[in-house]
Amino acid sequence: MKMKFKVGLLLMLSVSALLCLHVFLTANAAEDVSPSDLYEQIIQQPENALQQPEDVLQQTENTLQQPEQTEPVIVRTVTATRESADFVLSNQTGRKRDVRSRFKKFLPSASYNGNYRSELNDTEKEIYDGWIDNFVTRRNPVTQPFTVEVTPVVFDAPNCVPNPDDPDKDYLDNGDIAFIDDMVLSASAAFFYDRADVFWVRAFSYTLYVDLSTDTTSGAVTGSFVKVVFSFERGSYPNAYNDIAAFDAGITAAVNSITQSRKSQSAYETVKAIHDYIIVNASYEYDALRGDTYTYGYAYTATPLFTGKGKFVCEGYSKAMKILCDEFGINCALVSGEGMTSESSGGPHMWNYVQIDGKWYGVDSTWDDGYAYQDGTPCPMYNYFLVGSTTCVRNNMTFAQDHINDGAVMQDWDGRLVFPTLSESAYDHYIVDTDPKIHLNTLGASIRISDPYGIRYGIQIVNDDGLKSVHYIPEFGTLIIASGTLGDNELTINTPKVRKIRADNIFSQDETQYVYTGVLINIPRSFFGTKVKGRGYLIYIDNATGEEHIIYSQTVERSFLGVAQAAYDSYSAIENPDDSQRAIIEKLRSFLN
Repeated sequence: MKMKFKVGLLLMLSVSALLCLHVFLTANAAEDVSPSDLYEQIIQQPENALQQPEDVLQQTENTLQQPEQTEPVIVRTVTATRESADFVLSNQTGRKRDVRSRFKKFLPSASYNGNYRSELNDTEKEIYDGWIDNFVTRRNPVTQPFTVEVTPVVFDAPNCVPNPDDPDKDYLDNGDIAFIDDMVLSASAAFFYDRADVFWVRAFSYTLYVDLSTDTTSGAVTGSFVKVVFSFERGSYPNAYNDIAAFDAGITAAVNSITQSRKSQSAYETVKAIHDYIIVNASYEYDALRGDTYTYGYAYTATPLFTGKGKFVCEGYSKAMKILCDEFGINCALVSGEGMTSESSGGPHMWNYVQIDGKWYGVDSTWDDGYAYQDGTPCPMYNYFLVGSTTCVRNNMTFAQDHINDGAVMQDWDGRLVFPTLSESAYDHYIVDTDPKIHLNTLGASIRISDPYGIRYGIQIVNDDGLKSVHYIPEFGTLIIASGTLGDNELTINTPKVRKIRADNIFSQDETQYVYTGVLINIPRSFFGTKVKGRGYLIYIDNATGEEHIIYSQTVERSFLGVAQAAYDSYSAIENPDDSQRAIIEKLRSFLN
């Protein structure tokens, strides 16, 4: 029987909040054990396959420290266009807006009904459908303007002034027609968020046409919005339109590959296969953050994945996820805002919400990428895969704190669409074994006195016939949470704010058992007396069904002070301690004092 261990993310513990303390899995320097002999026995993966997660984490943080410049640039230029000589009763005046649709920050979490079109009013839907007709149905190149005629929208226009004596002095007031701009931009934003496959359109402008009428008795002015004409300054990148055929062929190839690789047709297995396909076949484009955004425009589309043209940034990852989920009939939304590198700093970022079994979960394939085995083979991570708003993802931050929806759709425009409402907890697809075939035991807790210090929980896997009967084990680790927050049996892999420590190392082993550890490190002195619960978990694939099962060990409860005191008492009882033992005693005394 072989077990396959996937690489786990090692993160340092923040000292600010015990409930959300992140953990670091390791043995102290004197107890480090090389797992190479164990891998040959029970791990089904390439030799020496684990890259140091600390290096990868730094790479990810470096990515976030370079904010992605994805905001739209809006330049407003006013012109007048006339279609009639009757300037008193029926004068059409065009008002042009230049809008570079390079989106940065988007929509606040709220209700959502399958697509952003559903949030629009009737006029906005007419404009949205005009985008669909031109770019989805007819694949309009950006060199050709298009017109959308709408059911006339009549409104009072007290500040608009038609001039019968001088048609060049017709006037449309910003305040009177601002709602029309909002409708055009709402419809356009919804289109670009629903149709990530329209990759060749980036910068557009539009002209509004409004009929102005004056009541000859009262002098009241009425406007009637009748159409909007869109034109374009440029595409996403030079000659982007010429990549459409290759882009479509790449989607077909990706769908075929994902169909063959997924374990079943369930939504979970499909989304996981999509997530892994993107990470294995894509890579991050750091240069796009430093170069000209037009030159590197392909990095803000899904083009690199489907045509092999270069790399992309978070916007490309998220759009690829959206496109492929759409291909399999799975609801997926583009979401954007701030990706936080710490509690106080971050940068523009894009990710996805995916719907499974009626609930929405967060997926960030960008932040799950960047990891690899030593042979260079990409290794997908799942720290940001189908998580909930309260899922603690790193340091002391939940996903909702890590990924902030600030609600701004376009720069210099206050319009809003709404995101799906995210589930609080992560998606749980595992079958929980109440009578497990694998024996998993919590051995207890010990103290780690080397830097970084902490409480170490030992978890034992019994090497018996039960272990040998499973297909393979993709993940195992330790769960830790502050005591008093929930009952023992409620400590699960999806408990809000639980610290889940994926194991990437075996502490010790013999013919009958394997032991791995999870260490809660750098506990603030103010929390030395606080008891913390620890419990092991193990995920395995059933040999017969291919289903993923999860088992848990019993829960133990210890405080750092209690464990340190027990260790101090034990070492102090040693007669004639050697230099190493005396050093340990002094270190323990420093903690206790």
